[in-house]
Amino acid sequence: MSIISSIPVLKGHGGTDLTVSPEGLLLRSRHDELSIPGEAVARVRAEGGSVVVELRVPAGAAPAAHRIEGVDAFTATAFADGVNSLLIAPDEEIDGRTLVVLRTLKTRWEQSAMRRMKWAALGCLVVIVALSVIGGMAGGAVYPVAIVPIGVLTGACLVLGGQELVAWAHRRRVRRHGVKEFARPANVPGMYLYVDRAGTARTVSSFTSGPYVEIAYDPEDPADVFTVTPGLWQRLTIWLGWFLFLCGLGGVAALVAVVADAFGS
Repeated sequence: MSIISSIPVLKGHGGTDLTVSPEGLLLRSRHDELSIPGEAVARVRAEGGSVVVELRVPAGAAPAAHRIEGVDAFTATAFADGVNSLLIAPDEEIDGRTLVVLRTLKTRWEQSAMRRMKWAALGCLVVIVALSVIGGMAGGAVYPVAIVPIGVLTGACLVLGGQELVAWAHRRRVRRHGVKEFARPANVPGMYLYVDRAGTARTVSSFTSGPYVEIAYDPEDPADVFTVTPGLWQRLTIWLGWFLFLCGLGGVAALVAVVADAFGS
């Protein structure tokens, strides 16, 4: 399937879109990217405000399809007609389900970790404001001037360092208790493919050389995957996390000293 400029891009609900790529179709959402090779597509159907991509399946197998909702009806028809005109029947029976590759941009754990980091940053900001007001009322305007920069650096170190330590603990748990698999190289350098228990092909990044790489993923969220052997970058980030967290503890001690001095003045 080649790129045809006349085939429109479909924009659906929730930030989803469906486009034609050199290899086939690309269905994207805010957190996932589904690559559907051209040889895996049986046909594309426009159903009013939605488009259904039907996959090729062996005779007697259950139908398989992917859908995008909330698209313009006229654009959906033009997209379906354009893609269907490019489809070529393969020489042999193909199971399109095995050719589809899902790339997760942000896992559920990463989404929740980002929310925790935002709340932690907000909590640090509230503490800084409170300590500035207390220090100013107790010792004068000079104390807020000292508390604010120390507090900002301390909060940044605690939030970033603490986040990396929590992420390290999460990676360690997945490596110890997750599902072990071997991933094979993909067509993109540094990218490997593995198949989860549901039969979905997924991607994982690794710059180790070799015909395969051993990975472990969370059975509750197969997109949450790590190589079994930590890479150099992960080793460096954990040391950086410890350094930042210890600096944050030192900043807490400094803030306590400044506030105590304000009450003692």
